[in-house]
Amino acid sequence: MGNLRSVGKALEAAGATVSVTCDPAEIGSSDGLCVPGQGIFGRCMTNLAQRNLTDLIAGWIGEERPYLGICLGVQVLFSTSEEGDGHEGMKIFEGAVTRLPSKVRVPHMGWNEVDGEYFYFDHSYAVHPADPSIVSGWCEHGDRFAARIESGSVLGVQFHPEKSAAAGINLLRTWVEAA
Repeated sequence: MGNLRSVGKALEAAGATVSVTCDPAEIGSSDGLCVPGQGIFGRCMTNLAQRNLTDLIAGWIGEERPYLGICLGVQVLFSTSEEGDGHEGMKIFEGAVTRLPSKVRVPHMGWNEVDGEYFYFDHSYAVHPADPSIVSGWCEHGDRFAARIESGSVLGVQFHPEKSAAAGINLLRTWVEAA
């Protein structure tokens, strides 16, 4: 699922002690859980299921433990995705992951504004929550989509904070300090 090293380095720069693992016991003893992602929704869901991590993630969020989902790591929390043959997500949140419109360049790569700050994006699909009250940051690229969601202990971002210079490190630092 992609960019583990760069996300780990960015979290360390934000003050975290990072362990990159898929070992449920090690994850369970952590203070916070970050699921980054680059890749394909269906393959990601398959990998999580094969490693018995979907129940772990659902339980983690159910216990209100700090969760950070980056790009694909937030998309998998939703009901469905149009990517590939259409796949079910974890259904933590109702809503769909849909392809960005063809009237703009896809993938959406580069800097874009989210409520007055600029972050780096690299994606072809975006989250559309059924409950807009969980959206704490919007972005536009062809259509308006949720760039940042917050609900309970969950922070999910469509952009890549690890590639977003000072704004990204500040976001990560805030999450690390809260965890």
